[in-house]
Amino acid sequence: MGVRADGRQAAQALMVLAGLLVWPSGRPAAQVSMHAVVGARYTTALVHDVIVEPVDAKPAIGPALALSIGERTNGPWTPEAVLDVSWASLQRHESGEAAKFNSVTVIAFTVGARREVSPSLAARVGIGGIKYLPADETGLFRGGSGLWAVGTAGLYWSPTKLGGPAHDFGVSLRYDLHRFSTPALHADGFTSAQLVHRVSLGFGARILGKGRSAP
Repeated sequence: MGVRADGRQAAQALMVLAGLLVWPSGRPAAQVSMHAVVGARYTTALVHDVIVEPVDAKPAIGPALALSIGERTNGPWTPEAVLDVSWASLQRHESGEAAKFNSVTVIAFTVGARREVSPSLAARVGIGGIKYLPADETGLFRGGSGLWAVGTAGLYWSPTKLGGPAHDFGVSLRYDLHRFSTPALHADGFTSAQLVHRVSLGFGARILGKGRSAP
């Protein structure tokens, strides 16, 4: 019950923060664009150890949803914010076999800038925070988990034949990087945080305003 409540509170706080950052008062809504992307995400190991043979604990490939909001400017760079949520089962990989032991919701919020690389391609970079919310606070999540800094970069390809200016349909490729540890891992002797890479591929569409703002 506590984990679910924490997840709802974190999501609500991130949504409010996104609104405050990218929707300045007095600006017309036509200058603001909102984009949604639905796809799948691959994540490398959260924990790596060697007990006779290598043992990894990592999320399985799972669904990911991203919502970005950007505001057009007169310059080449467009400021924007992205709220990203993904879901996955946690698996223990050992001797070529995988066994599920938990599941997790991951929420990330980043602020950054986007630039048009070509008429059909946009690139984005950003920084922010990422939070892991397990279904059960057991095992490596006993005692909770922290908030970690995350860096992200992405490309959004949207040729006009995939919907034209009305909806800006396209393909999103996104990469991010962060460190991961928990109090339980530290207590068990894992004193160094694990470097985690995440790659997501998805399809997106503009749902408000004009211009590409996809994560």
